[in-house]
Amino acid sequence: MKKIFLLLVLFALNINAQEKFEFPLNENGQIIFTEVVPAEGKTKDDLFTNSKMFFVNTYKVTQEKLKQDKANYSVSNNQYSIMTVKMNGSDVKVKLFYTVSIMSKDGKYKYEIKNIFTKTEVSETPLEKMFDKEASEKAAQKPKLAENLKAYYGAINAEIENIKTNIKKEMAKSSAAKSEW
Repeated sequence: MKKIFLLLVLFALNINAQEKFEFPLNENGQIIFTEVVPAEGKTKDDLFTNSKMFFVNTYKVTQEKLKQDKANYSVSNNQYSIMTVKMNGSDVKVKLFYTVSIMSKDGKYKYEIKNIFTKTEVSETPLEKMFDKEASEKAAQKPKLAENLKAYYGAINAEIENIKTNIKKEMAKSSAAKSEW
């Protein structure tokens, strides 16, 4: 009886040790951050201009390099950020690559942040692979791996929140004048 109880306790501890890394998934299992944001009083033309200005002001991308679909009022571009991940007592610089798309309609816009992957000097890993079920199971067995995944998870979420904040800030501005281009 004591052995069964001990096994149950160990099993429960193992389940609790597994980290839950939850990202928003689309129907294909791809990690995608998306939101429809109301923009009262703004036309799709205003929002389309602001979405282009988001890329210009945030990433210093010229208008010619943006993927623009005027018919659907959408703008997208592949970008990256350099984030700092605290691992093993030191700061590690990691590039986080992603695609940002902004689609505009009268009175609202939708953004998507997808195709996200990390890149270091030695590896390139999509988030779907980095945080899959197998990775969580391995992390439950190896505390150092769990600690590293937690550090990545925190840094990635902080960077995504920063991108979302920048999008909303730029989209809330009065429409940019043509002369600003």
